[in-house]
Amino acid sequence: MNAALIDLLELVAKHHDTATMATNAMPLMVEYLGADNGSLLLLSQDRVVHKVLATKETFTQVSDHKVRTVISEGLAGWALQHRQGGLASNTSLDARWTSMGDASIGSALVVPLLSRNAVIGLLSFHHAKPGFLRERHLARAAELAQLIAPMFDVALTAEASLETLSQICRSASQPSALLDWQGNVHVMNLAMKTLDIVWSPGQFSQSLLQRELGVDTVVQCDWEGLRALKTLPFEAQSFQFPGVGVWIQLSSR
Repeated sequence: MNAALIDLLELVAKHHDTATMATNAMPLMVEYLGADNGSLLLLSQDRVVHKVLATKETFTQVSDHKVRTVISEGLAGWALQHRQGGLASNTSLDARWTSMGDASIGSALVVPLLSRNAVIGLLSFHHAKPGFLRERHLARAAELAQLIAPMFDVALTAEASLETLSQICRSASQPSALLDWQGNVHVMNLAMKTLDIVWSPGQFSQSLLQRELGVDTVVQCDWEGLRALKTLPFEAQSFQFPGVGVWIQLSSR
């Protein structure tokens, strides 16, 4: 494994949330392939949950219309359906290629991200020159997709779990807050919002509750049973969900 690929994988692995992973990794993946630009679509049960487009100069979102079109009609749709990489070395001669009004794409390839026997993403690369992207590029992209797929699968699973916990947290009757492992306040229910506990700016480390609990980080929220707050008339329970976050729930003394 060459140094460039190792650096790229280390960059992906050091981030925890899916969007940040994709945002930071996509331009480097384009550079690794030697392409002009590329895109990454992340899927959950064939539904696009994240979409990014990277060029060597800029990073921007792909339009919803373009996503729907390429998934249903384009080379990406073919790769999704066949669960294998597809190469259009000359897009003007390949029936699978769907033009979106951009005549500057002369060659393209798409590889699926497969994990646990499911397609969790589609990784695409484009180049202006017909014939530039060849079988060796497809093999390199397929190797890359195989290596990053488990990382994105973990991130997507954690993201889905965090959303499920958020829904439960919002409906809880006791004051409750859900925090991610970086200490960001992901959600507070109405009962927690009505308390005189300041979260500024949405960070556990800058909240009154952090000082009331006598901890510095969410990692330290691992006590068992109830913990009395220092000055407020509440006790706190902490529930840790590995890889997802921490739920803190208050009850009156």
